[in-house]
Amino acid sequence: MTKSWRLLLEDGADDPVLGYALDTAIAEHVAQGRVPPTLRIWRPGRCLALGRFDVRLPRYAEAVAHLQSQGLAVVRRQSGGQAVWQDENFLNVSVIAPQEKRLGIPEAYRTYLEGVRKGLSLLGVKTEFRHVEGAFCDGPYDLAVNGKKLMGTAQIQKRGVVVVHGTMPVWGGIPEMIRWVSRFYAQAGRPVLLRNETMISLVERLDRDLPLEELQESLVEGHRQALGALIPGEVLSAERARAEELRGTLLPT
Repeated sequence: MTKSWRLLLEDGADDPVLGYALDTAIAEHVAQGRVPPTLRIWRPGRCLALGRFDVRLPRYAEAVAHLQSQGLAVVRRQSGGQAVWQDENFLNVSVIAPQEKRLGIPEAYRTYLEGVRKGLSLLGVKTEFRHVEGAFCDGPYDLAVNGKKLMGTAQIQKRGVVVVHGTMPVWGGIPEMIRWVSRFYAQAGRPVLLRNETMISLVERLDRDLPLEELQESLVEGHRQALGALIPGEVLSAERARAEELRGTLLPT
């Protein structure tokens, strides 16, 4: 790939709903050709991000209301079929590109997750695409290390744009993730069995402290190798305004 990409390094911890709405707003602007293809590396706020199929669960509304009564933010994300836990221990990567040609689902994952794989390799972590039973939001194109899930992945292709999204526990957070995801599905009428031993955080794999800056530098370099030139940028005011308009569509109903 030779096209220049816009690089966004963000912290959305103060507003988890807006963090997810920005992915949608940026995707619209990329599809319209108003901004370049965009790599977004961002820290999420504390929330449970539901998949687009969770609304079909028999007691969905009751489960959402219970979580909200506990003071937990609940978001409906545009990609993925199952719930994903988010907090300050996690890091998200969103690759948002114009759909110049129709990519098959496997090809899109392999193309747009190569930067993550290269970046983790720079840290000494070799990953493989693998389905890990008993892990959160499991799928065949998750990234695993020695059989344990490290990054959950999802994608969406529509209206001239492809978005490939990954979420990774970096500094911990797996026990809390298991607790909240399990609680939601049990109350929604479809219990799931998540097992701690099927997942791993990046710090656990490295067995050392990992500053955010070091992780960002590795991921940026990995994506530079995979995608091409990365130009540091900022979210446009128009993108942020559109994200505010979209906020309501990401709240569970």
